[in-house]
Amino acid sequence: MTINSRNKGAAGEREFAGLIADHLGVRMVRNLVQAREGGCDLVVHPDAIGPVADDLRAFAIEVKRCARATESTLRGFWQQATEQADSAGKLPLLAYREDRQGWRVVMPLALLVAELAQWDDWRYTVALSVEGFSAVIRESVASTYQQRGTTHD
Repeated sequence: MTINSRNKGAAGEREFAGLIADHLGVRMVRNLVQAREGGCDLVVHPDAIGPVADDLRAFAIEVKRCARATESTLRGFWQQATEQADSAGKLPLLAYREDRQGWRVVMPLALLVAELAQWDDWRYTVALSVEGFSAVIRESVASTYQQRGTTHD
């Protein structure tokens, strides 16, 4: 990995973390031990509290910036995301952005359709905009709290 690709990756991680803060109000930080020990790219800041932060902690977030994302490239990114998630005991989440394009968030389709348990295969994923992903997280939190009969902010 060259310094330019490392810088591009770090900038992508910061950019995506900023979008999560803007859309969901949760501060994400770069996982600085990832290069040395492996692991996901972003984690919820330890001081972040609330149901949305708790939901985001369930994910191992892999962030990729690339010039162009082919089907093969995305499959490789997803495989890396699932391996990181497996090792962390979390759900995989891939955020990627091609040059001059918007961010896409890839997640297991089983998170939207519970009957689809095979979440580690690329064929069983869904790609959403950041806004779509944020809506899913917000609705998931709202649904969980409605089922419990509690309210949240």
